[in-house]
Amino acid sequence: MDRRKATWDGYAILTLIATCAVLSILTPYSIALVSITILILVHQILLRLIFRGPTKRSLPFSNKDWDIINLDNNGVDVYGYVNYQPNKSDMVVFVHGWQSSSEKFTERIQLFRNKGLHTLAHDMRGHGMAPDTPEWTAGKVIQDLKILLESVDQSKINKVHFFGHSLGAFICIGMHNTRHQGWWKDSYGTLMLESPMVAYSPIMKELTSNIPFMFPLFKRWAMKGFNKIHPEIGNIEWRDIDIPSWGVPKAPILLLQAENDSRLGRYHYDLLLDQDVEVYPHLLTSLTHSKNRVNEERDALILEWIDNKIL
Repeated sequence: MDRRKATWDGYAILTLIATCAVLSILTPYSIALVSITILILVHQILLRLIFRGPTKRSLPFSNKDWDIINLDNNGVDVYGYVNYQPNKSDMVVFVHGWQSSSEKFTERIQLFRNKGLHTLAHDMRGHGMAPDTPEWTAGKVIQDLKILLESVDQSKINKVHFFGHSLGAFICIGMHNTRHQGWWKDSYGTLMLESPMVAYSPIMKELTSNIPFMFPLFKRWAMKGFNKIHPEIGNIEWRDIDIPSWGVPKAPILLLQAENDSRLGRYHYDLLLDQDVEVYPHLLTSLTHSKNRVNEERDALILEWIDNKIL
């Protein structure tokens, strides 16, 4: 079994079931064996819930003005889309949300391109053009994004700005942790967050909402799994998956929050405002959590931010 995996593969599960069946016939301990096997299977089911990837895909980004970047991260394809302006300029990096893709950013990306900025979009694992991955984690996406950033033409770039929506915002915030370094960090400009997720613990608590008595075990298994998948990080604790331990941006932040966010509510917005960060918040009545490819209220604030904070 891969030592960097938290869950068993199908072969291991079938072997367990077959072994249990055989031993139940050959020994007088069938009830105990079946009980232990069921507990192991329940454990594996919960672990798969914790680390499962998206169940559906949005279309991949497709525009002849953007070049496709295809890189390798330890045997996993990493995909991005880049457009360089003729002159040296700032670059804006886009990270989409859960079960979305860079294609959903098309109209917002154009806002920045029309202002003369380089643009780079990244499809997270299991999204858009990127392949599925066993045991999806935000840490894997961050590593992919760092590899993508190392591939761009730095000679063309002044500062780097990030735009993250929902889970994409969580990725962007996580990159501010001291464990993540790169040229882009020394050239950091601003951070733009749309209806952001800034803490992972409420999402994981939601997974056990129907079996709340399992939550303490769930937390323990989740942390053990994270550490097994990401041994390079060290000992991850429960608090490390939420802001501020997850990351604290040391840059001006444009916060565009749907006033009535049907997916995340106001929890993440309020939590971000409680941090010691330079944030410029906006509650937008016309904005929903997703499906806002074009939103006049939001887009006007983006253009104002470009003029005042980027150009």
